[in-house]
Amino acid sequence: MRKMQNWFWVAFILLATCIYGDMLPSPLLVAGGGRAALVGTGGETVWEQKGCGNITRVWLHDGWVYYSNADLWRIEIATGKRELVYRPCPKDGLYGFEILSNGNIVVAENGTGYIAELAAGTTNAVVRFMGDPRMANGEMPGLHGRYRMIRKTAAGTYLVCCAKANIVREYDAKGRLVWEQATPQLKSGHQPFAFEALRRANGNTIVSHLGGVTEFTPDHHVAWSFTCEDFPELKLDNLSGLQELPNGNLVVGTYANGRPDGSRTTAFEITRDKKIVWSYASKLDRNMMTAFRINPSDWPVK
Repeated sequence: MRKMQNWFWVAFILLATCIYGDMLPSPLLVAGGGRAALVGTGGETVWEQKGCGNITRVWLHDGWVYYSNADLWRIEIATGKRELVYRPCPKDGLYGFEILSNGNIVVAENGTGYIAELAAGTTNAVVRFMGDPRMANGEMPGLHGRYRMIRKTAAGTYLVCCAKANIVREYDAKGRLVWEQATPQLKSGHQPFAFEALRRANGNTIVSHLGGVTEFTPDHHVAWSFTCEDFPELKLDNLSGLQELPNGNLVVGTYANGRPDGSRTTAFEITRDKKIVWSYASKLDRNMMTAFRINPSDWPVK
């Protein structure tokens, strides 16, 4: 009887999702609507933790799933234990973070304005400086609109998406501005909003900005781009989280684009020649701001 019940729920979940193209090449770790979840290759929910609030980012590290919803939390996969990792301030603390290979955590603090790198397993900052989230006209956005994602580059600098300003700013460890790039105003008129920036091995920077994704050279030329309008069949909007795969493909998540009828894409993978490898339309999640393909061997087995 238990096996029959389990198969019933798997079938139900599969009906709640749609995958266009082939099956997912590997599981997806996603920041869903109020939950962190692992989506299997058939679209089924393999693992989830509900009651997480409006999650902006998830990250898998050492048997834990970390997530941000203005605070930084983590969940132990094997036990379900949940812990508060970092709360820089009571309101709009942080949305963007990255966990480095040494366990240090890089954060962009909306509520305080600081950029910080926290030593592994602590809240002690090994790097901490005040960033500049101001708009081009000098106006300071509200707390929620100051920062989104942050990444540390191979050169040791910090790429910070100043969201409402629509600008990516790069700082060295002393807080000195070394590069910045405004996101483009698209012909569609879509509001530009810098969400995530990745530094590629060739020195270029890929930026998601809701209406599209653009790759910039260090001297501010556009090397590659696409917009939501390039793929009308996917009904895309609000392109958010980015993952660059070893082959150069990008996995892209979306914000506020999911629908209960599964008619709109919440995550997809695109090649450098702008072909869609797969797209995933969740009926369960309106938001999917993070969608990371993960190696199944990295997921702890209960």
